[in-house]
Amino acid sequence: MKRLSDGNTKATFVPAVGTLSAPTVAELTAVGIVACETNITASGLKISIDQGAVTGDTLASTQTYEGPGRTKAQIELEFFRDDTAIYDRMWSVMTNGTPGFWVVRRGISYVTPYAAGQKIAIYTVTCGEPSELAPEAETYDRAMLKLFPSGPYLREATVAA
Repeated sequence: MKRLSDGNTKATFVPAVGTLSAPTVAELTAVGIVACETNITASGLKISIDQGAVTGDTLASTQTYEGPGRTKAQIELEFFRDDTAIYDRMWSVMTNGTPGFWVVRRGISYVTPYAAGQKIAIYTVTCGEPSELAPEAETYDRAMLKLFPSGPYLREATVAA
């Protein structure tokens, strides 16, 4: 059966993680985390993996050969601004140069707390400079934030107790 995405994505900015492959529930829920899923626009979670190519041509080659090269995560977030400081933490906490970890859990309702055994994607990142988007009719104020890869990432880690 296909996995439904509506309401089933949790996205959290976490300041500190001890083990990338097994972040703990305590780390994912600690004071200082930023729960982002209720601020990111419906189409505003953009994560892609760019991959280079390694060429394997020799002097005798008459064709070009390639293999998979290095990968790079590219993360951009479009989010709504809020008048209330407690709800505008993506703007006030995730500021230019702030290091941390971007954690995304899919396929489980966002209201379900992190729990041991759940699968997540985790990226070591440094926040870029948030920028406000141009105002438009019939929408709320929005901003864009790029997260720069500053260390390893795992597309499938497991939450530890």
